[in-house]
Amino acid sequence: MLTRITLIVFSLSLLSCSSIKPQQSSKIEIDSITPKYMEHDQFVSINEYLTGKENKKNRLIIRSDESVRDGLYLVLSLNKSVRALPADTNIICEIYLPGRINPEVFEFPLPRVNKFPSNKDILLGFTGSNWSYGKDATPTAWKITLMDSQNTIIAEKSSQVWSL
Repeated sequence: MLTRITLIVFSLSLLSCSSIKPQQSSKIEIDSITPKYMEHDQFVSINEYLTGKENKKNRLIIRSDESVRDGLYLVLSLNKSVRALPADTNIICEIYLPGRINPEVFEFPLPRVNKFPSNKDILLGFTGSNWSYGKDATPTAWKITLMDSQNTIIAEKSSQVWSL
């Protein structure tokens, strides 16, 4: 009889443990930041040839100079969809450009659109006169901060070299 009770208690404890789900954070985080040089042709689609208008293909692309596509892009990968960001989010990028002693600060407000893409990536483009270094150069270090209109930090991440 005792073995049967022990078996029942053990079975119930296993069932209760299996129903516990790991808690998922509701906080938005930047999982990774990857620098990538991209050229104009990498953004052109068949639809653009037909309409003359850039199709961002469910990507959030924000450029320092919207009229130029060639440049260095920092690809921010979030832990949640871009849609989870508040509409008033500003992306502050502090970046050490090649050969510079002090960091440059760029502010990228989220565009005013009806609907953000459902993916988790944001492409921050340093284009035009903000990236005249060519495709083989890379920034020395960077720090990205996502802030709302009340200057509350939503998420923040920097390169390993930033803290040195």
